[in-house]
Amino acid sequence: PKNKIGSIILDYIISIFQPLIPAIAGGGILKSLLLLLNMIGILQNTTQTYKILYFIGDAPLYYLPLLVAITTAKKLKVNQLVSVAAVAALLTPGLAGMLKEGTSLFGIHLTNISYAYQVFPAILCTIFYAFLERFFSKISPKVIRGFFVPMMSLLIAVPVTLLILGPLGFIAGQGFSAIIMFIFKYFGWIAVAILAACLPFMVVTGMHKAMIPYVVSALGETGKELIYNAASLAHNISEGGAMFAVALRTKDKDEKTIAVSSGISALFGITEPALYSITI
Repeated sequence: PKNKIGSIILDYIISIFQPLIPAIAGGGILKSLLLLLNMIGILQNTTQTYKILYFIGDAPLYYLPLLVAITTAKKLKVNQLVSVAAVAALLTPGLAGMLKEGTSLFGIHLTNISYAYQVFPAILCTIFYAFLERFFSKISPKVIRGFFVPMMSLLIAVPVTLLILGPLGFIAGQGFSAIIMFIFKYFGWIAVAILAACLPFMVVTGMHKAMIPYVVSALGETGKELIYNAASLAHNISEGGAMFAVALRTKDKDEKTIAVSSGISALFGITEPALYSITI
C-alpha cells in the first residue's frame, strides 16, 4: 500500500535523527557530570583534566554534522564515506577561518556560518550529494566510476552547499529553534506541562520522535534544550511512579512483576513497556 506523505517524512526524520541519540546522550551526560563535579568542588573547570574531558563530551555535538551525514546517507542508500567527506569540507579549520574573515567563491560572497554543531546544512548537503551520486553513476563509464563519481559529486555538492544550501539550512535551524523558544518565553512551564501531559499519547503513536530534530538542533546551536527534555523527565518520573503504585496495589503477581520492571525502565527513560503493558 502507498504510504501517506506524512508517514514517509516521519520515517525519514526518525531514520536520520534517532541513531544520533546514544552519542548525544553519552556526551551530554558526561558534560553534565563535569559541571556537577565543578559545582561541588571536586574538579575545577580551570584544570587541563576538566578541559580535556569536556572536549570529549562536546565532541558528539561539535561533529554532529558528520554524524548526520552518516545517518542521512544510510537512509538514502548512497556512499556514506563520501557524503561525510562532503560535509567534513565545511568543518575544515582553514575554511572556517576564511569564512570568518570574509571570503568569496566564483566571485560570490560566502555567508559567514560556523558549520560545527549544525544539523540542517549537513542534511541538505547529503541529500544534494545523493542526487549527484545517482546522476553521475548513470552517465559515467564503469571503468572510471570509482573516482569520477565521488570527484564530480564533491566538486559540485560542497560549493553549492557553501553558496545556497548551507545558508538555507542555517536559517531553517535558527527559525525552528526560535519558534520553540518563543513558545517557552511567553508560556514557560505551562508549555512544558502541556507537552508532558501529551507525551504518553505521543510515545504510544511514535509522534514524539518528530521532536528529535528540534532537540538535536537546539543542543547543537545553544548547548541547551528547555522544553522537550524537561517534559520527558516529568513524563518518565510520573510513569515510573504510576507503575510502582500499581505494583503496591495489585493482587495479580504477573501484573506486579510487569509493573516493577516497567517502572524501573520508565525511570531510566524508556516508558514504552509501562505504556503498552499497563497504562494504556
